[in-house]
Amino acid sequence: MVGNILVLETSTEVGSVAMACDGTVVGELSFSSRDPVTGARTEALGPAVAKCLALTSTSPRDLAAVVCGAGPGGFTSLRSAAALAKGLCSALHIPLYAVSSLEILAWSAAVPNGRFIAALSAGRNEWFGADVNCEDGRAAIVSAAYLVGDEDLRARAGRLHVRLIGPRLGIDVTPRSGAAIPHLDEIEARGATNVDSWEPTYGRLAEAQVKWEAVHGRPLSA
Repeated sequence: MVGNILVLETSTEVGSVAMACDGTVVGELSFSSRDPVTGARTEALGPAVAKCLALTSTSPRDLAAVVCGAGPGGFTSLRSAAALAKGLCSALHIPLYAVSSLEILAWSAAVPNGRFIAALSAGRNEWFGADVNCEDGRAAIVSAAYLVGDEDLRARAGRLHVRLIGPRLGIDVTPRSGAAIPHLDEIEARGATNVDSWEPTYGRLAEAQVKWEAVHGRPLSA
């Protein structure tokens, strides 16, 4: 994938943005989606993108494409990144590429050859997981994503004799936007998404919707 490519990854509370030029990382920074003192949610993605563009002397008009982490993960943060990515791509008439955040997580971990499980917190003592195979230094997702309880996740890892990759797990890493850049040609080969209809894979319903449906006793979409 040639040109200036903006990569967004916001599936966890530690988000990141990166800029690539002709497949080379030219800028990357991370940010927290919560205020470090109060714990309140903050809008950090927009300023982070603006800072990354400024640090790399890149104008939005110079972008050739946007790559966006597609989840599963936090509803609000994923939706914010999707809205920003779709807005940029629609306004600039450039392609949008979506990549599983679990795949970006696997790419972010420097692991030896073998089998692993990549997992991101789903809240409620649950995890979004996917099985990973690493061969010749390339990590690849080899299963569909699944939602699993904490005890079941650890039991699965023990049964398969594999290590866990993810925040606060055995291999403690978060999905990092820059980790997608060595894979841009592969991402491009999979094809761009439909900017108008694409949405992230949230993994399950938003907490606000769950609460609304519990109060009203019916699905929100009904």
